[in-house]
Amino acid sequence: MTDEAPKESTATEEIPLRDDGTRPDPRPTSPWLEQPSKAPTTEIPATDIFADDHQRSIWRAALAWLIAAMLGAGIGSFAMYQALGGTSVSGSVKVVSAPPTSSNGPIPDNQAAAVAKEVLPSIVEIDVSGPAEQGLGSGIIYTANGYIITNDHVISGADTIEVNLATGQKLPARVIGSAIGSGVDIAVLKVNATGLPAATFGSTQRLLVGDTAVAIGSPFGLQATVTAGVISSLHRDLRQFGIPFSDAIQTDAPINPGNSGGALADSTGHVVGVNQAIVGGDTGGNVGVGFAIPVEWVLRVANQLIKSGHAQLAFLGIAGDNLPGALGAHVNTVAPGGPADRAGIRADDVITSLDGIKIDSMNALIEFLLQKNVGDRVVVGLSRSGKHMNIDVTLAARPAPTG
Repeated sequence: MTDEAPKESTATEEIPLRDDGTRPDPRPTSPWLEQPSKAPTTEIPATDIFADDHQRSIWRAALAWLIAAMLGAGIGSFAMYQALGGTSVSGSVKVVSAPPTSSNGPIPDNQAAAVAKEVLPSIVEIDVSGPAEQGLGSGIIYTANGYIITNDHVISGADTIEVNLATGQKLPARVIGSAIGSGVDIAVLKVNATGLPAATFGSTQRLLVGDTAVAIGSPFGLQATVTAGVISSLHRDLRQFGIPFSDAIQTDAPINPGNSGGALADSTGHVVGVNQAIVGGDTGGNVGVGFAIPVEWVLRVANQLIKSGHAQLAFLGIAGDNLPGALGAHVNTVAPGGPADRAGIRADDVITSLDGIKIDSMNALIEFLLQKNVGDRVVVGLSRSGKHMNIDVTLAARPAPTG
């Protein structure tokens, strides 16, 4: 097998961190999910360990002042992913169009077990070591020939990386690329192996609040840990935590340090997100508010990384939510100086079409934008105070996090 990359690339959407001078409490307390050193040489409070890990990480430098907050992500669809050329990755990528799970009420006793049976073989533990510290996180086998998806913050600054498979086999890994420069906390690793049990990737397009969510990873170094909950929210704007991402999946499935880079799966056992962040308490552990990067964002950047070693994502510069009755995508905020701002789009506008294609939700808006490239011109149809108008917008490159 060769390190073949996707033949196509498309683009994504989301808002940068605003430089308005307002910040959360600047005390660094556990801004990441990876596990601290397995054998630390000094006593370090749990709330401080993660802030000092991997000092060379660009993302961490930008977010080190966060208080008990961690990172998350967005939304999209399988139809959109087909346009990304994902199946051209050498090693057979499994992507399916996941039906709505609509899991109302308590999670059946056997549902999480069935999901675990499906997903666990595809989840790995990632052990890293750097100049001064060790750490660990989780990863997802993307292709049978050894591509593995994780978070950039898990591997940033590492001198050596070792992947522990579910079978117990340990393999050295190398970094193919990181999307951190585009503001998405995703990295791709490669191990020299074939016949690996690649995960099946689903879709977030029809996820509903209340649907089953199963988190799988290595919290606190406990490999192959499974926790279950529900989808608590979609399109979550994390800029309130100082995180330049405005389209996160939120879940109450318990997520703890070490879960970073692991899978968030739906009730069918399809991966719908990559666990990335929590809002934590004093211990940095789970308090029922976790975030995951949606699968469409993940696969978009993973394919670009495999192809070229870097990712570039198109950027409109809004954060929004759905309106009742599928009336459009409501604009909550506009990134100052971004493409939407320069074109005259305002907060409280309702986007109803893009290039003449009906937009009935933020899901549809992001699906459309994930198929666009930096520099593309888009005609945005919107409603403002009952008046319809069309505005031309030129999509820009998504800014990297700054701190």
